[in-house]
Amino acid sequence: MNKYLYKGSMLMLGAILLLSSACTKTSYVPNPNAPTQESVLNNATRDQIAQLGVGIQSVVRNGLFSFYTWSGSIGREVVYFAQTESRYYRELQGEIPLDPAGIMYDWYNTSNQTRRRAEILLRSAQNTNSITEGEKAAAKGFAKTIQAYAMLNALNMMGNNGIRTSFSDLSTPGDLLKPGCFGNYAESLAYLKGLADEGLAALDQAGTAGFPFPMVAGWNGFSTVSDFKKVNRAIAARIAMYQKDWTALETALAASFLDIEGALNAGPYLMYSTAAGDLTNPLWRAPDNAGTPILVQSKFVAEAETGDKRVFGTNIAEGGLARVRQRTTPTAPPDYPSMTHEVQMYATNESPVRFIRNEELILMYAEAKIQQNDLDAAEETLDIIREAYGLAKLAVAKPAVPGNKDRLIDELLHQRRYSLFMEGHRWFDMRRYEKLANLPLDKPSHSVFTQFAMPKAESDWDSVYPCE
Repeated sequence: MNKYLYKGSMLMLGAILLLSSACTKTSYVPNPNAPTQESVLNNATRDQIAQLGVGIQSVVRNGLFSFYTWSGSIGREVVYFAQTESRYYRELQGEIPLDPAGIMYDWYNTSNQTRRRAEILLRSAQNTNSITEGEKAAAKGFAKTIQAYAMLNALNMMGNNGIRTSFSDLSTPGDLLKPGCFGNYAESLAYLKGLADEGLAALDQAGTAGFPFPMVAGWNGFSTVSDFKKVNRAIAARIAMYQKDWTALETALAASFLDIEGALNAGPYLMYSTAAGDLTNPLWRAPDNAGTPILVQSKFVAEAETGDKRVFGTNIAEGGLARVRQRTTPTAPPDYPSMTHEVQMYATNESPVRFIRNEELILMYAEAKIQQNDLDAAEETLDIIREAYGLAKLAVAKPAVPGNKDRLIDELLHQRRYSLFMEGHRWFDMRRYEKLANLPLDKPSHSVFTQFAMPKAESDWDSVYPCE
């Protein structure tokens, strides 16, 4: 389907979210979850359901710049050198505390908005006679899957501060927002696992029915209910990895689109365009950008293996495999080491962004094998990644690694560092393996945060309206 279907559906979502609410308690404290009266919750037309579905595919892109760039900054992948706002490097590099009422929470707001909008789609689909029962189940499965994806991103940024594991009562007149309590990291992961599993059950229930909305470009190969289940299980695999449930991780991967010998970039994409009303790729930068360059942390290139095509040679934007490009003129914030490279993963401002890729699934498979002590299988899997980027097998390049679990974990983290660069993983990988102290500091005054602080809007809300 044409990616420009985003436009009309976004206009509808915007109109829905601007409708007035009968809720009055927000006059005391700003409401971080933006309650509104939803006109489509009862007896929505088929066209309205279709527009809501396409709209969700659009809004899931929101906040990706801040999610990738802020987590990449704290994880010492990049430094965002915005010339007119030093907080983007001073806060994120740990020189000053993160401001819970500051500018760093776009990822939080957009993730929660995506969750809520997906809930609107889900409930609207259930409360109408304009679509079949199978289509209702398909819509529910899609919505739950998107919720699990969006809120896992938010949870990983929040760490043990967690996320709200219940949020809106859209059916009670006069009190549209009843946010539940924040769960800790483990409790929140369990909630997300439930979302993903409920999504799969609904997709199974849909049977041969299709989605009651078009799947836009980028979902090619995953636009049917049957194929979308593979995306659901890929997200379930991510959740299982963070839960350290290695058996569940392998089970989820087996039902995903994992292909050990397949194309590394296989998987769904988020699409962008310059069409009026659509979004352009927020991570794209022209070469040698001077105003808001996304610089590569100085150790990233230095600690790469010689000949690694993910770092050396032609960059992705020019048709190669390198995720970085050497700048014509090095630059850096004041008193930082000179930074010679910049992120260069996208050819134009219309280039798609990966949603989840086969390469990530392969690396998760290798991790599951390591953690279950199948070290030979893990080595073979890691060698697939190594050889894809011009590196020799471990037995040749690093003979001390094969057969040693701890060293294989280090190798896994190394491969994830370079394969999944700026895709929202490094900070969380080092945290879950208790290796944050190994991340490099550009200045003695820097530190590495373990998590984002609770947004002030949320703590203010709970101080007035304690969660139930």
